[in-house]
Amino acid sequence: MKQAKLVNVLKLLAMKGAVSGHITLSSREFGKDIGISQQSASNWILKLAHEGFIERQLGARRQTIKLSSKGIDILKKEFADYRCIFEAPGKLMIRGKVSSGFGEGRYYITQKGYTKQFKKKLNIEPYEGTLNLKLSPKELRSLELLKNSEGIRIEGFKMGGRTFGEVICFPATVNNVHCAVVFPKRSHYKDVVEVISKVHLRRTLSLKDGDEVELCVML
Repeated sequence: MKQAKLVNVLKLLAMKGAVSGHITLSSREFGKDIGISQQSASNWILKLAHEGFIERQLGARRQTIKLSSKGIDILKKEFADYRCIFEAPGKLMIRGKVSSGFGEGRYYITQKGYTKQFKKKLNIEPYEGTLNLKLSPKELRSLELLKNSEGIRIEGFKMGGRTFGEVICFPATVNNVHCAVVFPKRSHYKDVVEVISKVHLRRTLSLKDGDEVELCVML
């Protein structure tokens, strides 16, 4: 299944409402929409369901279709690519509120396997700990864009019988202070951005929980 064709088909289904719920769609109608025969359209639907891009339910006389999380992720990646082209040529602004983490950042940031790479690849020898910014729902699209961008890869490693996972980073500034956004592959955060810097950002910028901060992230 060619990627371009897949994206176009998923986009068509999404525009019919298949993101928020099941839609009724016959093979004949689907075939007409994408310019193929009813039989070919039926095969397309079966293939989309088999490969996990849609959820399909059969009734007595009709079928309903909904995009699966896998199918939605394809469109999110496409959306992120277009935002890179049209909305964020080289940089992305993200707003978030300062929040307290679980203290895990300090432990991971101080591991030599990470700190050596941060210094070499980001020119940052980080302060022990991260600044956590909690994003509002409207900012989550920007977070999705970052997660689908290439970034700077920090290799995972093993030490003391423990495995430390890969981290993806993006150079950034906050109030003209050089920093970097870090995305640990194993992070449990879904609406939080973690930021590292050479300085203690909370103290340097006089920040406290609840303060709003704007990051300028380089893509």
